[in-house]
Formats: sequence, C-alpha cells, structure tokens
Amino acid sequence: MLQHLKLLAIFAVLAMIATAPVFAQGPAAPPNVLRVQLDGFRNNNGQPRCSLFSDSDPAAFPRNGNKAFKIADAPTIRNASAEIVFSGIAPGKYALVCYHDENSNGKFDETVLGMPKEGYCFSNNIKPRFSAPVFGQCAFDYKGGDQAISITMIY
Repeated sequence: MLQHLKLLAIFAVLAMIATAPVFAQGPAAPPNVLRVQLDGFRNNNGQPRCSLFSDSDPAAFPRNGNKAFKIADAPTIRNASAEIVFSGIAPGKYALVCYHDENSNGKFDETVLGMPKEGYCFSNNIKPRFSAPVFGQCAFDYKGGDQAISITMIY
C-alpha cells in the first residue's frame, strides 16, 4: 500500500512538471489582421473590393490585380461604410487600392476614355489628379497584430 502511494505521488509530481510550461505561458499574441475601414460610399449598392499589394512587386500597383498580395471584399455596405479584413499577413510595407463595385459585376467599370464610373480609393487617402498613384505614395507599414486604417471613397 505504501509502495502504491509513493508511485502515485511520483506520477502526480511528474504530471505537474510536464504541464507547467502550458500554464506558464501568457496570453496568445493577437493574429495578424489588417482592418480596412471604408467610408464615403454614395449608396449601399454592390460590394467594396480591395487589393493589397506588397513591396515585393511595387510596379504591379495599382492596375495589375492578379499580382496583388491578397484580394478581399466586404459582403455589404451599411450607412455608407464597410470594413474589409485581411488576415494572416506578415509585418511589412503594403499599399491598397479599393473600389465600389456598385453593379456587382466583379470589375472596376470605366468610361471609354478610362475615367472611373465607380468609386475608388487608395491607402493614405491619396487623391490622384491625372494618373494612378505609384506604390510609394500609397505605401504604409503594417506592424503586425490587429491594425486598422481608414480610407474615404472618391467619386
């Protein structure tokens, strides 16, 4: 009987030692999430869509969407605002181009002269005059964790 109690005590001590590192850890780090707050929509029709470009190919920004680092959209627009969330991204330098797909056709509509028919915006709230901005103008640092930026639509 005494032998069994000694074995039980040894087993209990070993179990506590084995699980101690699990309990000693602090809270988990927040996931890497970039929240893009969009406002200034002229109506609640359609969907907002954003392309996130990394500095690995700055020449692709903003027109070459198939070279975007990530693409995301928001399911709805409410009260002229929407939020698009990019998750699982590494800290680094990024730039965003977003547009209001008002007619939900999955593309950015332009006139025959190349003028926008739908709303659009760029990170850092860059407002282009005669041509699209370059990556460096719209670039921002994502430091990791849960970070939010706000951008206003242009019509």
